[in-house]
Amino acid sequence: MITTVTLNPAIDREYFVSANIPKEHRFIYDEQDIRVYPGGKGLLTAIDLKNLGYPDVQNIGFVGGKQGLFFEKMVQEYKITTNYVYTDNEIRNNVFIIGKDPVTYTHYNDYTYKVDREDVEELVKRFRRGIVDSDFIIISGSIPEGVDFNIYQRLIEICNELGKEVYLQASGEALNLALSEKPKVVVPYFKHTRKILDEKVVEFADYVRMGRKLLERGAQYVILPYHCDRLLFAGDRVYSLSPVDFCLKNWLGTGDAYNAGFFDYVYRNGFDFVEANRYAGAAALNIAEHKTIFLNNRKEIEDNLGRIIIKELEV
Repeated sequence: MITTVTLNPAIDREYFVSANIPKEHRFIYDEQDIRVYPGGKGLLTAIDLKNLGYPDVQNIGFVGGKQGLFFEKMVQEYKITTNYVYTDNEIRNNVFIIGKDPVTYTHYNDYTYKVDREDVEELVKRFRRGIVDSDFIIISGSIPEGVDFNIYQRLIEICNELGKEVYLQASGEALNLALSEKPKVVVPYFKHTRKILDEKVVEFADYVRMGRKLLERGAQYVILPYHCDRLLFAGDRVYSLSPVDFCLKNWLGTGDAYNAGFFDYVYRNGFDFVEANRYAGAAALNIAEHKTIFLNNRKEIEDNLGRIIIKELEV
């Protein structure tokens, strides 16, 4: 089994309009211009892995309110095993408005969801029981209000006790605290604050310094987003990963496809950090260049492998 953790999921709603003009009414008549689907880092990765042929994939997290029931039903339509703690508060909604001419991308990100302390303790219990048969654990995304910043640290500590390896994508203080438990692979998420380990990241040298600092703080391997590229840190070695002839059409789902591709390679071929990232980059490239959110099959990934260039850097 594969376990993905999404503590702060949302219902994502995309609206495609001819032009996104403030103060003007827009009427949508074509159902293809509206997409509603379950969202949240970790969950999208779970759906990608399911589409790649993994029979047992579960998603653990919080959901809430009447919309939470709708959310879980959507998740189950993808044949994902749901292991959710229900709360009284309504789950989040994220709204994306995509204008066609001119091309615009407006995102309203809802962070109003709250969780009670007893719900947190129930989730920790479920997590311990739920990962017993898991081969790999992916923990991704933000945490809702009411959850202490040490939650990822607690979950990874349980994984270490049970001999499970962890792929962690997190940000802020939750990431800072989790590093003490030495997760296998760390991907910092920092686009909102432009900070890693409370330090501003602007120049290329900042990225390199912080990638190495993440290793010093406990990460075994680091994947650091750098504009449209990735910087890869393994011991004393630093690599750059870049796509060739890249045409960006869509950001949504690219990071989740990257995570799914990385895991898929490791699961089938063993842990080769550089090659797993090449495969992951090819998976993300497929999503970025198409108006889609999820991977459909491995051929989509394999067709892009030749367009992913990895070089060792002398820094």
